[in-house]
Amino acid sequence: MKHRRWLALGAIGAVLFSGCTRTSRDPCHGVVAPVATFRVSPETGELPLLVTFDASDSFPGIGEIVEYRWEFGDGTAGTGRHVKHRFDLSAAGAEEQEFWVTLTVVQALLTEAGPCCLSAQAIRVLRYGISRPLNVVRWDLRLTYSGSLIEGIVRNLSADRRVTHAEVHARFYREPGHVVVGQAQRELWDIRPGEERLFMIATHLWPGEFDWVELRTEAFTAEP
Repeated sequence: MKHRRWLALGAIGAVLFSGCTRTSRDPCHGVVAPVATFRVSPETGELPLLVTFDASDSFPGIGEIVEYRWEFGDGTAGTGRHVKHRFDLSAAGAEEQEFWVTLTVVQALLTEAGPCCLSAQAIRVLRYGISRPLNVVRWDLRLTYSGSLIEGIVRNLSADRRVTHAEVHARFYREPGHVVVGQAQRELWDIRPGEERLFMIATHLWPGEFDWVELRTEAFTAEP
């Protein structure tokens, strides 16, 4: 009799155990996924280039978007609804470069079955180039007591022509609307083929007063 009682208890325990290990209901079943999209300013330009990314047009299917993740296609990443990123020249110095930028948005919602997280992605291919014969190969932006200062290097890419006179122009933009909020320039003289030259451009604008910077060059050449 005791033997039968233990068998019955064992059967009941097996039923309870099987109920505990049963797969629970998917908390995301029937939940509409978010939509990822973003704007870029500027979409074209010369490298190095400071670019603004805006993901505020992304929206959740239901619930709210709790995370914005960026991969810029140059080995770097970022987070946030609005981000700024500077694209630089590659070591090879290709005349035009492509960057596959990926935005991932994550939507969170608490359902009856538990927390649900769904993600969506948007990908855009950005193409930025260089200018000839005088190209800006790198630059940095720093604060000064009166505003901001751009410090950079230009290189004469020509193999056989001297740049007799050049101007490096900086244009400062505010988004939305690509609004120009400031301009400045620097003159340079007598840059030989392959030579690099330091330049500095000052502006009264503080970094919070503009979103991105466009640098371009104008150059006159002559035989060495």
